Amino acid sequence: MPEPPARGAAELSLVVTTVGRPADFARLLASVESSPAAGRVELVLCDQGADRACTRLLEDSGTGVAWQATTSGRGASRGRNAGLRLATAGLLGFPDDNCWYPTDTLDRVLAAFAGDPGLAGLSGQQQTVDGRGSMLRWLPDPGPVTRTNFMRTTIMSTMFFRRGVLDEVGHFDEGMGVGSSGWYGAGEESDLLLRVLDAGGRVRYDPGLVVLQDETRNDSDTTFERKMLRYGCGNGHLWRRHRLPRRQLLWYSARKAAGVAVRTARGQRNLARADLAYLRGTWAGWTDRRPADWPEGAGS
Repeated sequence: MPEPPARGAAELSLVVTTVGRPADFARLLASVESSPAAGRVELVLCDQGADRACTRLLEDSGTGVAWQATTSGRGASRGRNAGLRLATAGLLGFPDDNCWYPTDTLDRVLAAFAGDPGLAGLSGQQQTVDGRGSMLRWLPDPGPVTRTNFMRTTIMSTMFFRRGVLDEVGHFDEGMGVGSSGWYGAGEESDLLLRVLDAGGRVRYDPGLVVLQDETRNDSDTTFERKMLRYGCGNGHLWRRHRLPRRQLLWYSARKAAGVAVRTARGQRNLARADLAYLRGTWAGWTDRRPADWPEGAGS
């Protein structure tokens, strides 16, 4: 097996969990390689695929980026925690396997933390290649991340933290997130962020710090609808766990309900059903009552 480049000098560890998406992971790897900060970055892969295709890709790539690879049981949170046990750098990022970085992004991350020693975390903005906001209705202006704006300023692929801060507040809750054994199919990254904020950590949002990802809502189907149900369950659980303002949850839910009506009127029935599934899931998670149509014993 080819040996990865020597470790030890990394300033930023990027911890990636993947299940059988080598083409997407190759794009992420190429974006790290093209960064001027590549020599200061370590890639830590948790490959949960049965064939370890992404691990083999790294072994065969001849990349100059320092890397480590491991595996774990299924689940994004479980994989990230496994990767964290190997990560050596003082800064951490958690890119999705299907996101990638513009050339200047990693340099900007390192410079932001170097210029502000008291900064606990940093978040950028996720966009599509044509510059549209992806997944969230992102705030346009920079500022602090708070308990009331985190839904418009953070997503897992855009967040970076100091290692010491995460070691203090605890790592990812393995009962939450995609692939978890429970029924809370999202919210693990916000749970981590809110624990950082509750501990007094200062997290900054910079919309000029861009992470790229395709907009998956453009390819919605019944699978996407089931995913949105799981995401809603995780979101409702998050709101209950952290005692977040009910009025804010009602506001987000009202916007989602309005979206159902608008998309139905436009004939976007798959998207409308997905939004409705998210609403059902949010209520289920907030009341801690598993959806009636959730298969018994099924995880997220």
